[in-house]
Order: sequence, then C-alpha cells, then structure tokens
Amino acid sequence: MKQMIMRAQLRKMGNSRAIILSQEIIEKLNIVDGQEIEVSINEESALVLKPTKLKNNKRPPLNLDISTWESQFKLAIKKGELPEKDVFESMLNIFDYSLK
Repeated sequence: MKQMIMRAQLRKMGNSRAIILSQEIIEKLNIVDGQEIEVSINEESALVLKPTKLKNNKRPPLNLDISTWESQFKLAIKKGELPEKDVFESMLNIFDYSLK
C-alpha cells in the first residue's frame, strides 16, 4: 500500500482524546462507523492503527428507533458514562471573536 500522510490535531472528547480521520483514509482502510480498530505503537514509537475484521463484512446496525434513545442515555449516565463534549469545541470560527 502506498504511504498516505495526514496531519491531525489531538482533541479532547469527554474524558478521552481523539483524532479525526479524513474521508480518504477511511475509504482506503475500508472502515465503517462503529468498527473496532487495533491501536499499537511500533519500535519507532509510531502510532499504528489496524482495523479489525467485520463479521460477515457487514456494517454494524444503526439504532434508528429514537424512542429507545432516552432510555439508552439514562442507562449510560447511570453506569457513570459522561456525555462527550462537542467535537468542534476547540475549533474557533468567526463567531468566536467579538466584533468591535
């Protein structure tokens, strides 16, 4: 596979940190939302992401039944899972600057 290079910024998401992958990288790796990715560090201290194989090569099912979402949120909060902050929270735009 030809080497692809993408610059990404580490972002805070809840109690964790995340990077956003470009659509080009996602398509090249043939990964889908909800798929597990193995994360490791090689001998050169480079971060290596390796997608796991999907069962039956099918996308994970999406829960489109919004009537169940509230109970799922309540259960997650009861388990101590904190809601993630807005992924764009650390990105500034024109509206973040006061107009004088």
